[in-house]
Formats: sequence, structure tokens, C-alpha cells
Amino acid sequence: MPNLYIALKWLHIATGAIAFGSNVTHLCWIVAANRDPVHRANILRLVKQIDDRLSVPCYAVMVVCGVAMWLWQWPLAASWLIASAILTAVLSIMGISFGPFMHRWIRVAGNPSADSAMLALLQRRLTRWWAGLILVVPLILYWMVRKPLLW
Repeated sequence: MPNLYIALKWLHIATGAIAFGSNVTHLCWIVAANRDPVHRANILRLVKQIDDRLSVPCYAVMVVCGVAMWLWQWPLAASWLIASAILTAVLSIMGISFGPFMHRWIRVAGNPSADSAMLALLQRRLTRWWAGLILVVPLILYWMVRKPLLW
């Protein structure tokens, strides 16, 4: 059975790396979309497809593996796990809101007479989303590696 735990751990780490890595590439694509108004909607569609087909499934597998490992080996009251679970729930809510946000941004970007103020608003929202992701994911990773006693 220890081999199954190690396999879950590796799957948890690999899917997390793939998911977060694909999210990091989103930033490059979105910068390109903001610089190219003609192709913006198509670039944003590509970002949405990468998210739907790669990031979201990997995050789902990562969470399932994490919960299985938590229930298997760690005490339910481990503070770093509880804090990680709370932040993962926050990231999940952010991720769920990302889909409708992207659909709206693609629709606005595909409109030739798009309101530049609306595009700027959507870009600012994405910046906030990214700031949250960039701050929270490394914190969760730190807790997973160090396993600190938080309370």
C-alpha cells in the first residue's frame, strides 16, 4: 500500500505542476491578445481551450489525490492541511468564475466596435485574478513542503 500512496503523491505533484504551468502560459497569451486587437478573440478562445482541456482536469485530479492522501496519512486537524484546503476552495471559486469571465471577454473582444473601457475593465479583473493565483499557489506549495504548525 505504501507504493499506492507514493503514486498518488507523484500524480498530485505532476498534475499540479501541469495545471499551474499551463496557467502561467495564459499570461503570455493574454499579453499577446492585448497587443493584437485583430486576433484578440481568437487568442482568448485558445486560452479558454487550454484551461478547459488541460488546467481544469489537472486541478481536479490534483484535488482528488490531495484529499485521498490527507485521509490516508495525515490527521484531519493538521493546520497546514486545513489552511491549504481553505485556500484551494478559494482558488476553486476563482477558477469557476474564470470560465464565464473568459466567455464575456471573448464576446467583447470579438466585437469590432468593442468598448475600450469594457476591455480595460476586463483586463483589470484578470490582473486581480492573476495576482490572487500568483500569491496563493506558492503559499500552498510552501505549506505542502514544510508542513508548518499554523495553530
